[in-house]
Amino acid sequence: MSVIEGIYHNPDTSTDERRALACDANGRLRIAPSQAVTYPVGGMANNTQTLTTPLDLGDGHPYTILIARKNGVASPKEALQIQTSLDGSLWLPAPGLLFAMEARFVSTAGMASFNVRGRPVGRFVRTLYQNGDVVQTDLVLELAALAGA
Repeated sequence: MSVIEGIYHNPDTSTDERRALACDANGRLRIAPSQAVTYPVGGMANNTQTLTTPLDLGDGHPYTILIARKNGVASPKEALQIQTSLDGSLWLPAPGLLFAMEARFVSTAGMASFNVRGRPVGRFVRTLYQNGDVVQTDLVLELAALAGA
């Protein structure tokens, strides 16, 4: 499946929308599949960690890119990692987009928001967030799976 970015005319709203489009084996253009979930964590003590519930991408899924986002208080020494699993029980770090590193970001000074990108390996995906030195008051984590290059 080839994926391109293009303009899709939404017949429900009569507006043009920028979308990822996929060309199937028969040459028809379709909206490229995607899944996204938001995890409103809320408050979180300093120097603790949280795991999101696993997202089941499905057997033989078409997704090639994972994006995890953090939004909250800037906290020195915080980290966000994408983890993948074949069976939902053994979890390993997802490879980064360049495959030379894992899908993980450590913020030494802390940032209010940042994202991590990686590649799915297996059917299941989740994120691990390690809080740093500052208490989170309204932490939100997001995870998206996209079909793309």
